[in-house]
Amino acid sequence: MNNKKLIQVIFCALLATPALAKPELEVAVEWNSFSYDVKDSKVKAVWEASDLYGKALVQGVKLDSHGTMYVSTARWGGASMPSTLSKLVKKADEWVLQAFPSQELNNVANPLGLKSVLGFEIDRNNVMWILDQGHIGGSMSAGDAKLILWDIDNNKEIQRHVFSNEVADQKCSFLNDLAVDNDTGVAYIADSGIFCDPLHGGLIVYDSKTQSAKRVLDQSKFTSDDPNFFFNIGERVVTKGGAMRTGADGIALSSNKETLYWTNLTGNSLYSLPTKLLRDFSTEENTIEGAVNLEITLPSNTDGMTFDNKGNLYMTALTLDGVMKYNTATGKLSRFIHHPEMLWPDTLAWGPDDALYITSNQLHVWVDGEMDFESPKVPNFRIWKIKNVGKSYTSK
Repeated sequence: MNNKKLIQVIFCALLATPALAKPELEVAVEWNSFSYDVKDSKVKAVWEASDLYGKALVQGVKLDSHGTMYVSTARWGGASMPSTLSKLVKKADEWVLQAFPSQELNNVANPLGLKSVLGFEIDRNNVMWILDQGHIGGSMSAGDAKLILWDIDNNKEIQRHVFSNEVADQKCSFLNDLAVDNDTGVAYIADSGIFCDPLHGGLIVYDSKTQSAKRVLDQSKFTSDDPNFFFNIGERVVTKGGAMRTGADGIALSSNKETLYWTNLTGNSLYSLPTKLLRDFSTEENTIEGAVNLEITLPSNTDGMTFDNKGNLYMTALTLDGVMKYNTATGKLSRFIHHPEMLWPDTLAWGPDDALYITSNQLHVWVDGEMDFESPKVPNFRIWKIKNVGKSYTSK
């Protein structure tokens, strides 16, 4: 038995003990195929004539302080999607996607518009940090990779930063997710670097006060894939066209904002770094690399990550169909939630009701082009809700 298999067997045995209370889990939203609420007739016509019509993939979810849910639908399948960032609106008995902040800002023909949003965050001031990876169907034009800060309450843009090619390479970059520190005004971004071989992974630090960005751990072993890593979800190999390769992906900021944590999606390592080194743009690369700490080898690779305000790190567990919980004070890792239908748990989000929300989207099936949008055995896309978990790391 190899070491990876042994770790998973031991971990699952520990998780089977009855001492762990089960959190209360429910489905908040589910779709086999979701709909966009489109008022522009031209946009609607383009979408309905598209090969992707009715077959789009939902990825991220976040909630504002009013409890409104927002989702990202990155334009990996092409430019026809009406919006890449949307607000969920309930019409009759159906949750539909309505372009946010506006249809115009989601227009791919708009040079200032959102091209392809995957990761985004809503901070404690109800400001949405929108990370536009820029890639539409795998290609990106100069100036498309950017970060926009949007004031939700006042419905206005308050800042934007276009990443230089040195920070987010136009060919290789795949801006994935981010964590935001309101106290310092700094955002930490994971770049998976999937469009080049070898991968061009890295981390990006953005200071909103100086409106400057710096790339660190570029093409480092700490931000790239494990070349010997492969994984299954259930009995299905990910993916049929060859092993999935993804660098820096999940990223989270500790409760006290002093430590940054991240993982590479195709790997089992949880890494950390002191944020004081990253906030100081004069810190040399070799100092940063030398300060990286391997926190723990995980029993499952992970996608989305978030902290509560008690020092607990929650990580989606792709091969374990659920969420893991890591207590950074004790080093204890446990299974927080599991459901056999939580297939590819993608993103984690906090609600104002102290609940934790999770998207599951069967991304591996969608990527293989084998998703059944009519009558699947398990709904393709779900937003799950775990009640009374606690408060986000962003809480005051």
